[in-house]
Amino acid sequence: MFVPENMVDLLQYLDTHQSGVHLIANGTDLINRIQRRQISPRVLIDLSGLNELKYVKRDKGIVRIGALTTISELIASPIIGPRYEFFTEVALKFGGPSIINMATVGGNICSASSSEDLLPILLALDAEVLLRSIHGERTMRVEEFVKGKRTVALAENEIMAETRFQELNSTSACSFEKVGMRNSLIIAFVNCAAYLRVDEKSKLVEEIRVALNRVDGKIPQRARHTENTLRNKELNEKSVADAAAALRSELKLTSDSRASEECRSEVACVIFKRALRSCSEKLGEKILV
Repeated sequence: MFVPENMVDLLQYLDTHQSGVHLIANGTDLINRIQRRQISPRVLIDLSGLNELKYVKRDKGIVRIGALTTISELIASPIIGPRYEFFTEVALKFGGPSIINMATVGGNICSASSSEDLLPILLALDAEVLLRSIHGERTMRVEEFVKGKRTVALAENEIMAETRFQELNSTSACSFEKVGMRNSLIIAFVNCAAYLRVDEKSKLVEEIRVALNRVDGKIPQRARHTENTLRNKELNEKSVADAAAALRSELKLTSDSRASEECRSEVACVIFKRALRSCSEKLGEKILV
């Protein structure tokens, strides 16, 4: 176990000790994977004392969230008000108090699996991650950062320092829907996040982003074909029905112990329409879905 005193200490260590090293904050995911013998770290680096990576900030139209910010700290931030209530929706179904007080934003992103609830939201927000090493910094869109199940584009001498996204305004909204076997403490078999921006005069969809925990693989992804069916259209019963049909054809899901492929696909279409309705209501519009 290595416990860095500060960021420089951490980055210097990573630059010279790379093989078999795993980062751990509070271990809500990693400890379980070690116990199941899915990974065997040679060295664990304890990040929990690096308070400089715990923050929620607003900076020139950008919301910035430090990687070690816990879910409970995120939703308690005054910056995460009613406009960002979807983060609270995540927390309500994410887990019990012990989990949301320990699980971190960075850990949820870097776990890179279909059970991580923040990823669809960040994909819908077109968020970026800030990666840092002793040699400098670089940014990358979350969509590019998550390469595959349990695989992210993080060099061995880097850490993910923060995620960031453009602030929402009066013409944009985001929402989140999730379905599992219970109403809380859920591992989702389907979740969906939607971002919507509508032209105030024409009422046409200027931008739409739809992300689900699975589209055609085992990681959260954007449903781009579905997005294209709504872009530059007016939101109404027909356009939403056409988009739901497009989503149904775009999904390439599989069955497992939690749900069948047919069930997942049907539920995905239902909560996609719910997410769209929620976004439109936040923008003062109403659509029948």
